[in-house]
Amino acid sequence: MDLRRLQVFAKVYEKRSFSRAAEEVYLSQPTVSGHIKSLEEELGVQLFDRLGREILPTKAAELLYVHARDILMRVEDAQHSVDAFLGRLRGDLVVGGSTIPGQYVLPSFIGRFRLLHPEVRITLHIGDTRQVADAVLSGELEAGVVGAVVEEERLAYSSLMEDELALAGWPGHHFGDSLDMAELKRVPVVFREPGSGTRMFLSKALKKAGVDPADMNIVAQMGSTMAVLNSVRSQVGLGFLSRRAMVEELEAGKVVEVGLNGIQLKRQFYLVTRKKRTHSPASQAFMALCMAGLEEE
Repeated sequence: MDLRRLQVFAKVYEKRSFSRAAEEVYLSQPTVSGHIKSLEEELGVQLFDRLGREILPTKAAELLYVHARDILMRVEDAQHSVDAFLGRLRGDLVVGGSTIPGQYVLPSFIGRFRLLHPEVRITLHIGDTRQVADAVLSGELEAGVVGAVVEEERLAYSSLMEDELALAGWPGHHFGDSLDMAELKRVPVVFREPGSGTRMFLSKALKKAGVDPADMNIVAQMGSTMAVLNSVRSQVGLGFLSRRAMVEELEAGKVVEVGLNGIQLKRQFYLVTRKKRTHSPASQAFMALCMAGLEEE
C-alpha cells in the first residue's frame, strides 16, 4: 500500500472534501481524486460516497482511517527521530491559535521563528479554542495557543502570557462611562460563540462576579473577534473584547471603553499540546521559543 495514498486518504477523511484536502497536501484536486480511486481499486472497496459537492466516508473508510493515522504517526515519529539525531530543523510545522493569539500574537512570533529557522515551513490554523484543542488532540496540529482550558486528560496546558478583556461601546452611546454588575444585566451585549476561549473565560468570570450570562441581554453571538468589534461599531450592542483587538479602534475614536465595577477580566493564554506525543524538532524549538519569548509581546 502506497504511503502517499494513505496520506491523501487521511486528509480527505479529515476534511470531508477533495478540494480542501488538495490544498493541504499541495496537490491538484484531480490528482487527489486519482489517489483515492487507486486506493479503492487496490482494496476492492468504496471509501467515500460522492453526494454532489459533499462526500461521506463509508464504514470501510472509518476502519482504514484508524490504521492509516497510526501508520502515518509512526512514520512521522521516525522522521523526527532522524532529524533530531542529525540536529536539523526543516520540513513543515502546523500550529494553531484561537482568535486573539492567532491574529494578534502568533504571526509576529512566527516571523521571529522563521528568521532563526528558515527551512521550516509554518502553517497557522486559526479557530476557536475548542477547535484548536480538538485539532491538537487528533494530531492535526502539533501545538496551539488558546485563551482557555478545555478539560481533556490527554491535553497538557502551559501558561504563556496574560491578556485582559474590556467592554467596548460606540462613541455617544447612552449607557454611561461605567457599569456595575446589576446594570450590566440590562444593557444589550454581543458575545462570542460558545466554543471560543473568550466566551468560556467570560462566562466563568461573570458567574464569579454574581452575574449569570443566562440573565443578561445577549442580543447577538458572533464567530470572531472582528465580528464583535464591527457589531459594536454598528451599535448592535456593547461587546467584550481583548484589549489587543481594541488598540487601533480606541486610538482612532471608533470605539470607547466602558468601565466595569466588581469584576476581574484578566486571563491567561496557554500553550496546548497532546501528552505523550513525540514532537518534531521544529515543534520542540517552536514551543521552547514560545515559553521563552511570548511574554515579551
